[in-house]
Amino acid sequence: MNCMQLESCLPFPRTDTAGEAQVDHLAVFLAVHPAMLALLVAAGLAFPAVGVDAETLIYPMCCVFVLMFAWILGTSHAVRGTLFEPYGLFVLAAGVFNGGQQLLEVFGQNANGILGGRVAPETLLEAIYLVTVSFGFMHWGALIAFRRGPAAEDRLRKGASGRRRAVRLVGWALLAVAIVPTLMFFKSSVAVVMDYGYIGLYRGGGQTSIVLVLSSFLIPGAVFLLTGSGAHRGARWVALGVVGVYAVLCLFLGSRGGAAMGCVAVAWAYDRSVRRIPRKLIAVLVFAALIVFALVRETRDTGGRWRLSLAEQYATLTALDDPVTSSIAEMGHSLVIVTHTLSLVPSSRDYDWAVSYLYALSTILPNLGWEVHPSVTHGLLADWLVRTVDPTIAATGGGLGFSFIAEAYLNFGWFGGPLWLGILGYLLCRLFLLADSVDPAKHALIASFLSFFLYFARGESATVVRGLVWYALIPYLLAGLLAKHVHRSAAYEE
Repeated sequence: MNCMQLESCLPFPRTDTAGEAQVDHLAVFLAVHPAMLALLVAAGLAFPAVGVDAETLIYPMCCVFVLMFAWILGTSHAVRGTLFEPYGLFVLAAGVFNGGQQLLEVFGQNANGILGGRVAPETLLEAIYLVTVSFGFMHWGALIAFRRGPAAEDRLRKGASGRRRAVRLVGWALLAVAIVPTLMFFKSSVAVVMDYGYIGLYRGGGQTSIVLVLSSFLIPGAVFLLTGSGAHRGARWVALGVVGVYAVLCLFLGSRGGAAMGCVAVAWAYDRSVRRIPRKLIAVLVFAALIVFALVRETRDTGGRWRLSLAEQYATLTALDDPVTSSIAEMGHSLVIVTHTLSLVPSSRDYDWAVSYLYALSTILPNLGWEVHPSVTHGLLADWLVRTVDPTIAATGGGLGFSFIAEAYLNFGWFGGPLWLGILGYLLCRLFLLADSVDPAKHALIASFLSFFLYFARGESATVVRGLVWYALIPYLLAGLLAKHVHRSAAYEE
């Protein structure tokens, strides 16, 4: 591979003119964005003194959120050249889950009002404002990270083929570890869903922890195999086939998140390491996914035997009323997590002051002799919330999920929460910039992390930390060790 080919793999052209244009863009964005945030913060501080009715301000605040979201997407695309990259994908997911209701409200698609009109206007206004400010600070951190640029690595080392082979071997190893536990997981889960529907998965204890832990290596295994496939088309087709079957089974169970995250991570890995996916095709697939998600929502609580009927599926599909809008409305309902958290903290529960993040870090460690893991003893924020606001759903094993914005507020309050998200945005983008390398191991590292991290858009830190370390970082380090061994063996033979 010559230098010109290597430069074509990078996300930006390496001409001086292109580099200057990128810096100019960032200079403008980094000047305008803090000014926008200052105005937004000033407006929030001035609101109590104005005396305007909260219900009157909800629609204008939704417009402010949509404008902020559009600005974030636009500036991200201008800086990165695409939204189909790790930060852009996370922003899109976070925007739909935390701002889908606001988006529909602005365009007149909320027939029953935001969150069905079941939240007090004062609380709803605060929640929309908090989401808007949090997005703004997170993006500020991201822009600062982008200013520093990607890691200084724009060409493959001499042992490029050996490194690709090492990544591929790690992929095969991870699949070998995961395949039997995954089959066990789906065998028992499908049996439950056939009789009781999706909700049956949350009754009666479910899978053993070792099965869940080992089966979680499946998608990272497919990712490493794909990014390391190189000229090995057979390995590539195995990786894509594994993910395809996994996604179909997840959708049959009713697990839309599991199917979506796996497919998105693998699609990005393919786009980055193998061949660019046409953006029009991506748009079509996203549109189709929203329709499928709406269909799964309507059918997943029925027994699997009824869902095997194509006639029943078709009848349900044709009866759906605007499935795309209803999917966005359902995902955007996660805004209720922010409203509940604002209502309960600090009135019913004090601020955590980083405790939830510390317990999230403890999930990196396996259960080392404790009767119960510390993170389990402390409990997930999602479990606390559903037990507090809806004990009936909690008793059946259901949940409401959580929100990374609500977690930041729960830990640090109105001022500290957005500031922390700014730091988090910076750290995440510094990590994501590793994918700008042409190193297939780094592509696999980021794609594997994405397969868990996208859930953070509607979750909490305790659900993603282990994914970064166990299923992304450790396989990445293993690939590095194998690459060194291959390189040394080749040098010895020479």
